[in-house]
Amino acid sequence: MTAGAISALAYASDAVSGAAPALLAVRQLRLSDFRNYRQLRLDCGLEPVVLVGANGAGKTNLLEALSFLAPGRGLRRARLDEVCHRPRSAGNDDAPATSWAVAATLDTPDGRVAIGTGLEPARNEGGLPRRVVRIDGRTAPSQTALGRHVAAVWLTPQLDRLFLDGASERRRFLDRLVTALHPEHAGDVAAYENALRQRARLLGEGNRDPHWFTALEDTMARHGVALAAARADTVQRLDAAARLGVGPFPRASLAMAGEVDGWLATMAALDAEDRLRGELAASRLRDADAGTTS
Repeated sequence: MTAGAISALAYASDAVSGAAPALLAVRQLRLSDFRNYRQLRLDCGLEPVVLVGANGAGKTNLLEALSFLAPGRGLRRARLDEVCHRPRSAGNDDAPATSWAVAATLDTPDGRVAIGTGLEPARNEGGLPRRVVRIDGRTAPSQTALGRHVAAVWLTPQLDRLFLDGASERRRFLDRLVTALHPEHAGDVAAYENALRQRARLLGEGNRDPHWFTALEDTMARHGVALAAARADTVQRLDAAARLGVGPFPRASLAMAGEVDGWLATMAALDAEDRLRGELAASRLRDADAGTTS
């Protein structure tokens, strides 16, 4: 059974624009206490790498480790503590790990770079484990830093559900594509969704404090318009690439359709933010009755 390629990934911006893809190659991958790997060092060349082995050998775990080198929760969307190494049998004397690390040395169009991420144990009693990101040995402020060096999109058998599940799954897949071109997009999505959840909770509790709602709706407007603009830019680039056609297949046409998308097509981003703030404020009672943000 084979499971994907490790090296010879292409920067999405070059692939979408139609230019010759710039090489992004994983030259070395190192794992510590990740899934079934206590320790691993894998050295690679520039050629594609195919993983072959029996079921349960750890092929998909390697690909999941690589997916953590891009912003997000990885291809399985696992909790950070779920990927810690655990002994396979009850008789194993090894204690379950409480932290893990994935690191790689990459050849990029801008030169060689070392990146890594992982779960660090709590620093003091009562603290919580946290994910850290390091670029060339320096701690980065957030996962967004990974997106400046790695653009990765994956297709797995589970993604067949994209055509069966709700719109949220398709938006999540689109957002992974967008983050490959706009590394800050993941932060906008996280900030928007967090404010959305808090607003929904206030509505459900019957809270009518206008100050809370104004602050949350301001966050939703700023980040919501930013993420909509990034999505629109990515879809426009994909549309341009799709219109080039591939062999005998019909050419596809791609476009965004939605209220905010329509606003951005006819007005400045700041005006779209103001309009979204107004729409959210005007819909509080309706959203409270409906139990969702309309």
